[in-house]
Amino acid sequence: MPDKIILRGAQFHGKHGVSPEERVVGGRIIVDVEIEYDLTRSGITDAIEDTISYSDVFKSVRHLVEDTESLLLEALARKIADALMERFPIDAVTIYVRKQPPPIRGVVESAGVQIRRERKP
Repeated sequence: MPDKIILRGAQFHGKHGVSPEERVVGGRIIVDVEIEYDLTRSGITDAIEDTISYSDVFKSVRHLVEDTESLLLEALARKIADALMERFPIDAVTIYVRKQPPPIRGVVESAGVQIRRERKP
């Protein structure tokens, strides 16, 4: 199994959705990020320069959730994955984006999507 850097439950307020209300009022968007990256060197050196800063990953995700708009969570997840792949030298990334609560009639804790992208050789 590959080494991973994981952020779970990052919460933001974003204006993403199909309904006009979602794009005007916005709502809670929760993002989990799993980055596949070799942690051998940073485990030995104990140096921040040899890993990927969790804070920098969080800031990148926050910017995309809070400062952009998408109709679909699928598009938001793609934006996040593409941005992280472009900014950091990662091997692969899995993004899980969900709304809480979703705009669904009935009792549903959250609704979301998960995507995985990997660097092509």
